[in-house]
Amino acid sequence: REAGRKTYIPVMSGENKLSWQVKDLIPNSEYYFRVKAVNKIGGGEYLELRNPIIAEDPKQPPDPPIDLEVHNPTSKSVTLTWKPPLFDGGSKIMGYIVEKLAKGKERWERCNDYPVPLLTYTVKGLEEGQEYQFRVRAENAAGISEPSRTTPFVKAVDPIEAPKVLLAANLQSGLEVKRGDEIRLEAYISGSPYPSITWLRNDEVVTPEEIKKRVTTYTKKKKGESLISIRECIRADHGTFTIKVENDHGVAKASCEVNVLDIPGPPVNFVFEDVRKDSVICKWEPPLDDGGSEILNYVLEKKDNTKAEMGWVTVSSTLRHCKFHVTKLIEGKEYLFRVFAENRVGAGPPCVSKPLTAKDPFSPPDSPNKPDVQDVTTSSMLVKWNEPKDNGSPIIGYWIEKREINSTHWARVNKNLVNALEIKAEGLLEGLTYIFRVCAENAAGPGKFSPPSDPKTAQDPIIVPGPPSCPEVKDKTKSSVALAWQPPQKDGGSPIKGYIVEMQDEGSTEWKKVNEGDKLFPTCECVIPNLKELRKYRFRVKAVNAAGESEPSPATSEIPVQDILEEPDIFLDIGAQDLLSCRAGTTIKIPAVIKGRPVPKTFWEFEGKAKTAAKVEATDTSSLLTIPECNRSHSGRYSITAKNKAGQKTVHVRVNVLDVPGPPKDLKVSDITRGSCRLSWKMPDDDGGDRIRGYVIEKRNIDGKAWTTVNANCASTSFVVPDLITGQDYFFRVRAENRFGVGPPAETIQRTTARDPIHPPDPPIKLRIGLVTKNTVSLTWKPPKNDGGAPVTHYIVE
Repeated sequence: REAGRKTYIPVMSGENKLSWQVKDLIPNSEYYFRVKAVNKIGGGEYLELRNPIIAEDPKQPPDPPIDLEVHNPTSKSVTLTWKPPLFDGGSKIMGYIVEKLAKGKERWERCNDYPVPLLTYTVKGLEEGQEYQFRVRAENAAGISEPSRTTPFVKAVDPIEAPKVLLAANLQSGLEVKRGDEIRLEAYISGSPYPSITWLRNDEVVTPEEIKKRVTTYTKKKKGESLISIRECIRADHGTFTIKVENDHGVAKASCEVNVLDIPGPPVNFVFEDVRKDSVICKWEPPLDDGGSEILNYVLEKKDNTKAEMGWVTVSSTLRHCKFHVTKLIEGKEYLFRVFAENRVGAGPPCVSKPLTAKDPFSPPDSPNKPDVQDVTTSSMLVKWNEPKDNGSPIIGYWIEKREINSTHWARVNKNLVNALEIKAEGLLEGLTYIFRVCAENAAGPGKFSPPSDPKTAQDPIIVPGPPSCPEVKDKTKSSVALAWQPPQKDGGSPIKGYIVEMQDEGSTEWKKVNEGDKLFPTCECVIPNLKELRKYRFRVKAVNAAGESEPSPATSEIPVQDILEEPDIFLDIGAQDLLSCRAGTTIKIPAVIKGRPVPKTFWEFEGKAKTAAKVEATDTSSLLTIPECNRSHSGRYSITAKNKAGQKTVHVRVNVLDVPGPPKDLKVSDITRGSCRLSWKMPDDDGGDRIRGYVIEKRNIDGKAWTTVNANCASTSFVVPDLITGQDYFFRVRAENRFGVGPPAETIQRTTARDPIHPPDPPIKLRIGLVTKNTVSLTWKPPKNDGGAPVTHYIVE
């Protein structure tokens, strides 16, 4: 029956047994049981339990805890964590018992007075420098478990950690506050042992005197925080704030630029420039302190200092620069000026000037002397004059006026001031007579005009030109002479129309014209043909303008008419001498300049043979060999030969076409195992004209299409390829690389299977004879100890 009921329920009847298993009980309920014996006569008395029985599984001590770990050891404590037992013994875990064992001792000590209800515990009171082992037991209603796995020895010492400091996120880019607000700087600190903390401003420690007034600092070690606060900040509080943390293992710093915004200070160094009777230029310099914000503008004011009742008048309130030209002053009055600087906080105090009286310090210049007129033409005249007295202010220029002699009206020659002491008056009318006058101007204004010049009429004076220079022989053949000369120094006031050449035959005193006046040579050179071979001639030249022929030039000495023989000479472009290097795919150009008389014939060769792939463009004085889209086969020695009657000359140039290297040779695979193999090869036949820097090694699965780089810069001609997958088939390729790139690959033709080398297996072992009949025998054996690197496929019985 249940403990709360009075009625018993039959469970078993009529069975001749001394035990019975009662089923279908309600878990955790209390039950009473009774039993009586029955024979033929009837039943005896019941045997009844005194105390009720709770329907629950049998209880036993739990299994030991698992995964015991040590964390955060210090000189005085260590933190342990673990996981619950895999089996709680049928009863809820009430807590855990932590035990420690000091090194060199035999007895385990209990660390906690009461069972720990959590899966972590911090053991305190350790002896610094001592080594300890730890273990944990679980406890339930049935008892205490066996101990957990013992930890390795842990030494009770503080961890070593260099200090670190980091400012709050809102301070990373600096802090900007207004005057009167609070400056609040926070930092986060770590390090072991916990570092000392120092706050500095502009590399100076924040002093205790400051702390007592407006500055507060405090530190929260547990949270690793430090804070400095400055109440009611002023402009002088701006600067670089630095927190310095230090322990035995190092120093760390973090800085923040703090800007305290305030109105700017007064501008400085107010001065006057270019004082006039009605104007003045005011200049000043920016404030020494801009208040931590950009100066937006300046406000300039003036005051009539002769009248005390007069107030300040704004001249301009939108000045961006430190200079302003004040106008509309009254001559003779005394003025005061003041200027304010403004930033986005407001306007600062003013800078006041010294008193200023509006007056000119100088007078206009004197008049120049009488102008002199030169270089008269039909439309222009050159007017010159001397510099007058400037009367205290430098002369800034001159005004020039002209008048036709029969008119009363003076007209300006120049639209702008002239800085020189002469001017070319243009646009005059041919045949009219003009006079000129000049006045100077300085800062006080223009002075008086000079007396008028002498009258001059607009017309050109024309005379015959001067003689040209003596002709020079530039070239000659057996029937002609080429001459050149310099033009005359004076053209006589009229352009040179051309030149007449005269010649004198050997033994004659008569000069004959080579060309007539209607067939002038237009330039300073000519070729005189139809001369007799080996005859000697002299030559001279005359210049011709609108006024006529000049005097003849000095005559040449006697010149024999004959061919000039010059041995050929070849000049290669300076960049192509000796060695010409170029990239493959570009165009090779080898230019040559040819000299010689008569004109030499030229031809090119490549390695002693005619070069048909090249294109040659030739003139009498040059030859250009061009190879478009060159390749390595175009490397070699090129020769150009020039030949004429006087001899011949050959010049060589070596061309090196640079390209990526060719494929490596003799690529082989050896030393194959299930995880690696060795590749070996030989250098390419063609290195591309440059040193091989290394080799690129790639692999590809037999089922894949993409190549995977194994080594991007192998310096030798062999390499062990690692990380192969056992049983996988591979192809390999190797490419050489120089500074121009990676060349074509050399590839393996046959697949390579990643497996260890296969050898015959060891013999089977433990051969035994089993059942024997008259015509059979049963044999058994065990596999060989070493299968030779491959599974045993079958056995042979002999």
